[in-house]
Amino acid sequence: MGRPAAIRAVKGNTSQWYISDPSFSVIQRGTGSNPRGYRSGIFVDNDEISFHNVHSRTPALLLRKNLLQQPEALLIASERTRHLRGYHYLHFSSRIVSRTSGGKAWTDTVRIIETSSWHEFKQQISADPSALVRDMFPELPSAGKVGTGVPVRGSDFYLLLAEYRKIEFVKSDEVAARRASEVIDAAWNLFACLYPWDTPRARDASLRRSMLSKPGLLDCEYKKIANSDCSDCDGSSVQAAHIVPHARGGSDRYWNGMWLCSKHHQMTEGRVTGSRSRSNPVELDVRLIGYARDL
Repeated sequence: MGRPAAIRAVKGNTSQWYISDPSFSVIQRGTGSNPRGYRSGIFVDNDEISFHNVHSRTPALLLRKNLLQQPEALLIASERTRHLRGYHYLHFSSRIVSRTSGGKAWTDTVRIIETSSWHEFKQQISADPSALVRDMFPELPSAGKVGTGVPVRGSDFYLLLAEYRKIEFVKSDEVAARRASEVIDAAWNLFACLYPWDTPRARDASLRRSMLSKPGLLDCEYKKIANSDCSDCDGSSVQAAHIVPHARGGSDRYWNGMWLCSKHHQMTEGRVTGSRSRSNPVELDVRLIGYARDL
């Protein structure tokens, strides 16, 4: 993501640790306060590895806003790691539950989706993904402080990605490293939702003009990308997408562009390599990098 990452253990419990963006804590609490209660990122707790956002309201608002634009990010992250866990689990602070319960305890505000069947889990999170996201991240004030005996209520999001034992206890370090990379890469779409997004159409206007002359307007070219998985278009009009991102010096010439729908533009941003053929501009020699395909 081009941002620093922090790896730290929970104080007094080395079985729990996080991979997170340290700037989130500064946004929430400033540099003079204890930021331990504010966490956004990958969370390792004993045998579970999850994507977690707890008590972090600023990242939660970005996560909700961007998931409404790309609700399939939840399914993508979960589906790519389903072979690394024996069951499927998602919990989050629910607007509907918190409004109807009126309780102060965390259990009075949370909605849980849990099953050992991937088919059931997939159905529940993909039946109406926008409605699911709209139910997430309500503004919940604290109902007490830790150590007082009073329940603490706050925004919480937890998506199980993998079981730690399926990464640590394998035949070789190479297999463990590959599986760990699969987890991090699968969570990339959720990490991306923690950051403000630019409007691709405005940023890529110059590239679009170049591509309209060569190769001309085409349908979404996502399926031409090598290593890409099966993924349907979202029905939006195609956008001009840089192969090498503009932020990394990518050219606005047609050979550095491809036509993608909005969904596939966001999914592949900064994650492809290659170019368009200069001798035959309709041909695309591009491959996806950065995450493993589903096995």
